[in-house]
Amino acid sequence: MEALNRIKLGVLVLATVILFATLGLMYFEGWSFFTALYVTIITLSTVGYGDITPTTFWGRVLTLLYIICGVGAMAYTFASISGFIIEGQLKKIVRLKKMESKLKSIRDHYIVCGFGKIGKIVSKKFDSAGVPYVVIDINEKNLTNELENYKNLIYVVGDATLDEVLIKAEIKRAKGLIATVNSDAENLFITISAKELNPNIYIIAKAEAETTTDKLIKTGADRVVSPYSIGGLRIAEMALRPEILDFVSTLMDETHDMEIGRFTIFPESDVVGKTINESKIRQRSGATILAIIKNGEAIVNPCPEVVLEAHDVVYAFGTKEHLEKLKKILRHY
Repeated sequence: MEALNRIKLGVLVLATVILFATLGLMYFEGWSFFTALYVTIITLSTVGYGDITPTTFWGRVLTLLYIICGVGAMAYTFASISGFIIEGQLKKIVRLKKMESKLKSIRDHYIVCGFGKIGKIVSKKFDSAGVPYVVIDINEKNLTNELENYKNLIYVVGDATLDEVLIKAEIKRAKGLIATVNSDAENLFITISAKELNPNIYIIAKAEAETTTDKLIKTGADRVVSPYSIGGLRIAEMALRPEILDFVSTLMDETHDMEIGRFTIFPESDVVGKTINESKIRQRSGATILAIIKNGEAIVNPCPEVVLEAHDVVYAFGTKEHLEKLKKILRHY
């Protein structure tokens, strides 16, 4: 912005010099506006045809003055323009080098395909949570304009349906992929390509049409989200149970730092074979167990006498710190 302001200042000064010089020559030499403007511009540009020249004393004095001022203003303006272009190119090169360096070292990250309204919301959440992520979008300007708003933004410019673009985003080392481009067909292609490149990647895809949901699941998407369905259900819930949603929203916002986590009990954990009460999970981690999945069956709000076994899936509620402690207890590290 500083370079742009210098350009604006230079143009303003140059325009002022030309205007006053033109008016001065009209007054001292008796020329028309066009003739005075013509002489002013060819003089400042150092072309100097010599077909028309000032003949009066004050006309020549004015010419000397505006040459000194005008040449300086022109030099300043063109230097600012050159600096703006070079500075912009250098910034772009440095930014791309940094992106390449970060991409080489990133792992266990999420790839967000599409930086539209939904993609930006997902990226903002990852950014605030400190989760590593890479955004793929075909519109480079859309990405660079948001660099100041996303402190951890790493991006790849390109078409997310192409294998080479997904590879550039290090999909083989990625933990998950979010397909949020505008077209259902493109989300379908992205899902197919992603599963071929990384069969273990966790994929969440956006679907506009209901008929696309089954196709996305069949091609490898682990979860499919319909913004219209979710939005409609949320509006209905707000109308029917506003107090419950307000309470949950208050707990889950960034201020309170509360989350729900899903963990699997490893055979090595010291809680295996113990009841919830005996394991003292609440005292050791601070997290609250909401449900336990045993052999595909859910035990909601389990009582303290429920025995914890290897490979049970635990859903718990707490802060990031609480859930991280619980994760270590259940994995025994």
